[in-house]
Amino acid sequence: MLRTLTKALPLVWFCLAVVSGTAQPCSNATYQGTYYSLVQGTVSGTPYIEMDKVVADGNGGFTFTGTVNLNGIISPTSGSDRYTVNSDCSGTQTPEGSSQPNDAFQLVDGGARKLFVNLSTNDVLSGESYRAPMRCSDASLYGAYGFVTVNGPTDAAGFANTGTFVFDGRGGYTYSGYENDIDSSTMISGNGTYSVNADCSGNMSSPPDSKVIAVVEGGRVLTVDNDGDFIADTLERVLDSSVLGQFPFGGGWYAALYFTNTNSYSVSVTVNFIDDNGSPLNVPGTGTSATMNLAAQATAIIEAPNSGSLNEGYASLALPPGVTAYGVFRQSVSGFADQEAVVPLASARSTAVSLTYDETSYITGVAIVNPSPVANTVTITVFDNTGAMVGSTTVNLAANGKTEAALRTYPALSGMVGKRGTAVFTVNAGSVAVLGLRFNGHAFTSIPATGN
Repeated sequence: MLRTLTKALPLVWFCLAVVSGTAQPCSNATYQGTYYSLVQGTVSGTPYIEMDKVVADGNGGFTFTGTVNLNGIISPTSGSDRYTVNSDCSGTQTPEGSSQPNDAFQLVDGGARKLFVNLSTNDVLSGESYRAPMRCSDASLYGAYGFVTVNGPTDAAGFANTGTFVFDGRGGYTYSGYENDIDSSTMISGNGTYSVNADCSGNMSSPPDSKVIAVVEGGRVLTVDNDGDFIADTLERVLDSSVLGQFPFGGGWYAALYFTNTNSYSVSVTVNFIDDNGSPLNVPGTGTSATMNLAAQATAIIEAPNSGSLNEGYASLALPPGVTAYGVFRQSVSGFADQEAVVPLASARSTAVSLTYDETSYITGVAIVNPSPVANTVTITVFDNTGAMVGSTTVNLAANGKTEAALRTYPALSGMVGKRGTAVFTVNAGSVAVLGLRFNGHAFTSIPATGN
């Protein structure tokens, strides 16, 4: 029997490889929703930058509106195109009224990004499109973002600079870095204001400079100067923020955070503990925050003991690339064996989160976190397994606040009892993180929640 199985394995792996290698996942529906595009290059030899808001209908058509910078001359642009997505996720787009494609593109990240190049013989243009979050506000833009610029205004020989923007989530920012132009290299710093609209477009201003911007998925901000300078940037988050949406200890509960550094070099990770009201949470033996220095391939753990009365809050942290982390909950109930669950971290940047529930014989518990620096209203909409809406309600959370309860106990959601389906959590400002737990008596496990 062992010999037979051994001979069969290569055939099985071959079949899997064929299926994997020939999977054709894309269609016109893959390119659907609101995107922001940044285009750069030359038009008939003249420097050109364009940033557009693109709305794709998933059926082969899209409209766009935006801003063009042609050699320092700023003007609006708008129009509509048709597109075709092939099964291998490549495609073309054609202006309305034309029979010839003007762009070729490739969808990546499941349609969240589009890489494209212009096909005109007179123009040399290429760019990327990024899908926008469901909704945005000033609070969608906070924390440190890095930037690099290799370009220049039309009335100078050009310059290069790099540095950091730090956004406060309330409409203000600071910046610092270095600038190198044709005759000097200097440090730069300053401050400014910004605003982000519900559709994730916006602007930044540090007089005399101004930019049009777009907040997009993947931790990026697209910017184009709006004052005649020929400059475009893509801002990238310095570190992405995550939360463990529930951190209980005492009253029968124990919690832990595990970390692994998979890099070949040392890194540090700082964890902040926050209570349900948005204030620092004191963890016995740890304090309100902890910084761990992890050597290459090293692991570390933070534990909160089961002692005293129940305390609840959450953990906020920024994981460097190559560092993984997860949480563990343990509940001790008299007369029963201890129960544990491994709990994943969630992004602190999502504007919509969904989880699948099963209330036929179980109870769904949720912890809902507002990790942004402004007060927030979270809308919870519950659907059954057919997609019919069961109920909807709202929850108000303070800045950096949190709440937790059985999902069925929120107003207008009791109709989910006895059903299976999906719960969707959305915000009108800032972001939301959700942790789900499924209880069967004293036993429980985590429910994965998906954010965008």
